[in-house]
Amino acid sequence: MPLARGQPPWKEKKMVNRFLALMAAVAFSAIASSAQAFDHPGHMVTANIAFAEIERARPDLIEKMGLLFLAHPQTAPFWVAAGEAKGTERVRRMFLEGARWADDNKFRPDDRLTWHSARWAVVAKDAPPEAKAAVEARGGKPAGQAIEALELNFGTVANPESSPAERALALGWVLHIMGDIHQPMHVSDLFSEDFPTGNGAGSMSYVMDPVTQTPITLHILWDSNNLRTPSLEEVDRATQAYMKKHPRSSFPELEKHPLSEPEFFKKWALESHQVAKDWAFDLKTLPDPNKDQPAEKLVEGMVKFILYGISPVKEAPELPAGYWEKLQATTERRLTLAGYRIADLLLSAADQIEAQRKFVGY
Repeated sequence: MPLARGQPPWKEKKMVNRFLALMAAVAFSAIASSAQAFDHPGHMVTANIAFAEIERARPDLIEKMGLLFLAHPQTAPFWVAAGEAKGTERVRRMFLEGARWADDNKFRPDDRLTWHSARWAVVAKDAPPEAKAAVEARGGKPAGQAIEALELNFGTVANPESSPAERALALGWVLHIMGDIHQPMHVSDLFSEDFPTGNGAGSMSYVMDPVTQTPITLHILWDSNNLRTPSLEEVDRATQAYMKKHPRSSFPELEKHPLSEPEFFKKWALESHQVAKDWAFDLKTLPDPNKDQPAEKLVEGMVKFILYGISPVKEAPELPAGYWEKLQATTERRLTLAGYRIADLLLSAADQIEAQRKFVGY
């Protein structure tokens, strides 16, 4: 089926190449983040915030969560993360590993690449007709199944009939995807003259990293923000600073889109998408030079970046004045909000399980 009706065959083939390249870029963007240890700290911070909230509200759940992670289909990462820690600290470390496990698990049989994003379109003023046709073909739906995955996995966590292994696996996905949907690049694709089939969640748009002064994709810049070290010490430091600076009372979003509201996962993701619509894509970037090449060429370049740190571009535009500061402020708030919401989800799941078990008498 053609991506844009009425196109000449040569142009249609080019659009297909662009579309396949886009899919490859989205698939590899999260891998590149993991390889650079960029997005692990962010996911760990959201989980750490959630853990602190759960420990405060329901300390009786801590031991249960620890036993649950030991039932995970892949227990090795959790044993490694726990190290020699005991008691609550041991459970906390496993909980943090749960939030990053989905990225550590790339390309295994139970990996689900489409679960990491739900990307609605952002259409630039210079978008050509074929870009608008590509957006129209989506029918207003996002690309990626992050929303459906959250509904499925949260349902599994809250279901008293789920086995411990099922619940442990689902919990890891909830911890991870909740972080993803609170990041604007995971819920947005830019369609423009440079990117008529989308910019791969920002993974085909290069800018200069203000931290390293080297080219970086817009997606990874947002994933990494200023959290670049996945050590427990740095995660704890960021957690304490974020919770002090952004207490629950500072988030009207918690009351605006509560768990009782229909389609709350979608509405949470659309908060992030609004950031992309309002300003996150409002900057000059350098398109990946391989974006119009066959998908295998783009993948080859990304593999070089992952394994050897070789970027397909040597220079990229600097961020506009104020962008980096605004990005950091936004990611701080979004990460913290994600942590509070994860806690609310898991406390709600525990209440549901206990209520249903009490009702049926077991």
